[in-house]
Amino acid sequence: MTVEHGSFTIEKTIAASPASVFRAYADADHKLDWFVPPGTGREAYSLDFRIGGRETGRFDIADGPGKGLHENATTFLDIIENARIVYAYKMSWDGRIHSASLATVTLAPTEAGCRLTITEQGAFFAPSDGPEMRQGGIAAQIDALAATFV
Repeated sequence: MTVEHGSFTIEKTIAASPASVFRAYADADHKLDWFVPPGTGREAYSLDFRIGGRETGRFDIADGPGKGLHENATTFLDIIENARIVYAYKMSWDGRIHSASLATVTLAPTEAGCRLTITEQGAFFAPSDGPEMRQGGIAAQIDALAATFV
């Protein structure tokens, strides 16, 4: 089996304070507003947002290229309130682990609100959607997060 490694960084200015954006990560109800695409079945979700805490989810995509049951298992490694979140996670598709990643989110105040920067490094196990698709998915999540403040 082959493994592809990749990394990317996404930056976005969000029209909200760092504290508000931080809460969007820390509060389960707010996070579900942007973390899961519309039309995705939410079978289970839990969030224990603290260092050493876990986030787990089971989401069903009914059709399209990503059709199937998607699961994530996240562990929070470092959290600095309103400034930084570091986590590691693995993703499964129909019961098969297809990636493992380390991500760092930083939040910085700007005149326009908050500058969110996310850097992710991942290992993608064949067959997997790969780093380009992951970057696109994370970018869509960050756009959805920003839209919750409009």
